[in-house]
Parts: sequence; structure tokens; C-alpha cells
Amino acid sequence: MHLTIVTPERTVMASENVEHVLLPAENGELGILPGHVAMACSLQVGRIRVDMADEFIELATSGGFAEVLDDRIIIAAETAEKAGEIDLERADRARDRAQEKLRGRDDGTIDHARAQGALRRALNRLGVATEA
Repeated sequence: MHLTIVTPERTVMASENVEHVLLPAENGELGILPGHVAMACSLQVGRIRVDMADEFIELATSGGFAEVLDDRIIIAAETAEKAGEIDLERADRARDRAQEKLRGRDDGTIDHARAQGALRRALNRLGVATEA
């Protein structure tokens, strides 16, 4: 299969020899194998796992969309980072900021949903980077 992963900033990956892709779809993980039916889905914060004949790649994503058509997978992600590209210090700081906001006194100025989203994204990035 051919896989292309793009973000607003760059093409993260383009490969012809993909055997399997696991996506963090809104309703749970979704596996794509050659010959998969044509479809489109939205993605949530999570891991994109790519199996190729000679390597396995894991990426952290903060969401987006995926389209499968004729053994081609196109992922338009808000963000997508390979494990080795993740800045651990930055992800640690983002996690700490989100946790601090969630622990803070709720005086009506804290956007809990936004802080929880930031925490999910930071934890996802840290997990992908440290488990690779």
C-alpha cells in the first residue's frame, strides 16, 4: 500500500511498501490492510502505527482525517511526529502546564476541556517518544 501523512507544515511520510497501518479513529483503533474497502474517518489524539517490510514506525498525532482508496492511505493530520522527532523537554513542560491548570483553583478562568486536551496530547507524545 502507499501511505502519505501530511500536516499543515510538511509531508511527514510518503512510502510505497506499507503492509499495515493502525489508526486512532474516533470510535477506536482501526487497522488497514491491503485491499481495505474505501473509507474516510476522523482521527483522535493517539498513535499511528505503520508496519513495513523492513521497519515499524510509530507516530504521535493530535487528530485529523484519514482516507483509504485503492490501496492508498492519505492522512491529513493536525500534527504527526515520529518518535525520534519528539522534543521530550517540551512535551514534559506541556504536561506539567496542563496538570498545573487542572490542579488549580477553579475561579471560572480555567478551560478544563482545553487543559485536558493539552494533557492528552502531551502524554501521547511522551508515550510514543519513550516507548520507541
